[in-house]
Amino acid sequence: MWKENLYQPVEILLREHDTFPIGEHQHSFFEMAYILEGTGSFVVNSVNGGEEHHNYCAADLCLIPPNRVHLFRTCSHSRYLFIRFTENYVTDYINRYAEGALDIQAGYCIRFQQSDAEMLHSLIELIVREVSEKKMMSGYLLNYYVNSVIVLAVRNLSTLAPEHDNADSSKAQYMLKYIRQHIHQPELLKLNIVAEKFHLSPTYAGRFFKRNFGEDFKQYIQKSRLKTVEDMLVGTQMSIKEISNRMGYTDPCYLSKLFQQYHNMTPLQYRKKYCDTHLPISEEK
Repeated sequence: MWKENLYQPVEILLREHDTFPIGEHQHSFFEMAYILEGTGSFVVNSVNGGEEHHNYCAADLCLIPPNRVHLFRTCSHSRYLFIRFTENYVTDYINRYAEGALDIQAGYCIRFQQSDAEMLHSLIELIVREVSEKKMMSGYLLNYYVNSVIVLAVRNLSTLAPEHDNADSSKAQYMLKYIRQHIHQPELLKLNIVAEKFHLSPTYAGRFFKRNFGEDFKQYIQKSRLKTVEDMLVGTQMSIKEISNRMGYTDPCYLSKLFQQYHNMTPLQYRKKYCDTHLPISEEK
């Protein structure tokens, strides 16, 4: 499956299609797709493995988080404004809460509250104009407009979430961020360590994680670490031994066996199958 990367903090694209040219795909960054005109459907794989279908029309904003498989199906000629940005962009230019909120609740076509919808429409018009005309200092204005769109999305996404204690929601977001930051350090990702970090008992921490993310804590950690291994296999020339050391596995053979259990192929077979053809592949002993 095709996976796209972004090599700059933020990118804005204007596109229009009678038939969307890309099938199922994913990317390593956030993407917002604002529907300028047209109708169709937006399909995204949910965190629980199923598919969520959302019909879209003009003035909808669809939000896709990193590494989420998705596709667009057009019913009529459609024009899109794509705003693509990295996780670090949100953290650096807005705040960590916004990044966590976007990631946890992404996968929606958001219909904004009336006052915010009007503000969003004005911002989108300004973005389209700046992108089309490319005037002096456009970059500075575009950064301001994009940040405003992201903040509006975070504010309206919060109205879609189930109503539960705001402190719990914030804690869940920071827990996910903590896991990502320490994905290479398994000793810091044990349930009792994470529980202590967030001032919870291990038993409650496990239930808390399952309630917020719909998945067992240990299973989520293992899958996330293996996903990082996948990225390293495809995106680097590191050997299995080097990847094992980098990820904190004590034995490369154990990593290979674990990887094969999940993928029905060895790490080297996975690399040969999915590696970018421009990246030379070295045989491993």
